[in-house]
Amino acid sequence: MKVYNENSLVNLSNSILKHFGATPFHDTIPLIDEKLKGHKKVVVILFDGMGTNIVRKHLKASSFIRSHYVTTINSTFPPTTAAATTAFLTGKYPIETGWIAWATYFKDYDRNVILFRGVDYNTEENLNKEGEINITDRYYPTKKIFELIENANPRVKCTNILRFPIQNDGPKSLRSGLKKLKNALSQSEESFIYFYWDSPDYEMHTYGIDSVVTHYQVHLAQRFIKKAVKQNPNTLFISIADHGHINVKFLDMCEHEDIYSLLIHPITLEKRTASFFIKEDKKELFASLFNKYYGEHFELLTKEEVLKTNLFGLGEPAKGVIDSFGDFIAISKDEYCIYASKELKHLDKFKGHHAGGTKEEREIDVSIYTK
Repeated sequence: MKVYNENSLVNLSNSILKHFGATPFHDTIPLIDEKLKGHKKVVVILFDGMGTNIVRKHLKASSFIRSHYVTTINSTFPPTTAAATTAFLTGKYPIETGWIAWATYFKDYDRNVILFRGVDYNTEENLNKEGEINITDRYYPTKKIFELIENANPRVKCTNILRFPIQNDGPKSLRSGLKKLKNALSQSEESFIYFYWDSPDYEMHTYGIDSVVTHYQVHLAQRFIKKAVKQNPNTLFISIADHGHINVKFLDMCEHEDIYSLLIHPITLEKRTASFFIKEDKKELFASLFNKYYGEHFELLTKEEVLKTNLFGLGEPAKGVIDSFGDFIAISKDEYCIYASKELKHLDKFKGHHAGGTKEEREIDVSIYTK
């Protein structure tokens, strides 16, 4: 598999760090560096899942977002919210942060843990103890770019605006989000603001990428951006996504007991980038059977190949993250997801999904606006 660690969300984040005087961790994007020059107020607006293929499917070339198109960048691998948004907010790759998927295997717990929630992915049991911080924050503490920018340049006021209930005091509607954004920009002469909205990702999971509901949400996003730019002069706005989306189908590994019986832990990571822990003396057999049943739809990599290709990015691996890789990782080449029905208390058979190896999931259009 070709790995795209360059010209990515991580590099975009490092351009922002550099612009505000903080030391970048990785290469910046020269084109973005140039666009940022001279701007004291910068806002990054991220609509979840609204990657290149979604923007171009639902908006005309003359639309506000597309007419301000600057460049196309890559998401992280895998192209999924937990990995991608964390990468952007830290300026580091998933391998460095530990945030490599929606759910990863924690050796100390011998469980697959949903990183955002600290919940067992398979049983839905809450693993967070009262009075303790989230498991993920304990194992993979991250320093966000807000802190890095303010430490490097105290004149800059940084604000993080996330939709309620992701953020307790976050906006409940795009209208209230617009007010919150405008208020944040009025607080300082120099500002960096990150605005996150979890649509149209939710709608695409539920209804697919071609649905009327998805189309409506993309146009709502565009309307919000247009109003934000109009109401806030002397501000550079950058609109991005964390990944794209495709319509998907599902394969249940439990339909082939000969291969499923070789696993020693439940499948982890993502349904389109799945990690397998295999019985020690059955690895060759697993690879053979996997390619027989699923080789048409998935590329199978060994743990060694994953590390050699820098699949999850560049830099020093976070402590314990390699434990979550398993013995093999399978990456979807088309519309198929893989899961094991016997392992899950509940399964959402999404109509739309991401986190696989397709161009549509990976590519993100960057549009830049000023008034």
